[in-house]
Amino acid sequence: MIGIDIENISRIKNLYINKRRLLENMFNKSEWEYAVTKANPSQTLTGIWCAKEAVLKAVYPSSQLFIKDITIRHRDTGVPYVIIDGQEIASERIKVSISHAKDYATAVAILL
Repeated sequence: MIGIDIENISRIKNLYINKRRLLENMFNKSEWEYAVTKANPSQTLTGIWCAKEAVLKAVYPSSQLFIKDITIRHRDTGVPYVIIDGQEIASERIKVSISHAKDYATAVAILL
């Protein structure tokens, strides 16, 4: 199964500037902490959000998940990986890729 998502970075940037507490509650602690260390937190958060949505789409309908059940983390090399319900999913089972452009972020998740 494949899941894909694309979002406009300005939506997350607006929340980051004007409703940071609301935005912070949309992400898991480790995702937030990772993003705010980056040069463009809004872009990073948008990419993470897209990855979470892509994972949801890839596993539905075989698994009923909520967005907060999914955590996107990054290895030291920057490669993203998926944690569901606190357990790392073997990279052989699900692959995720995040990309950014000027105005958009996108992600794809492949469930093998």
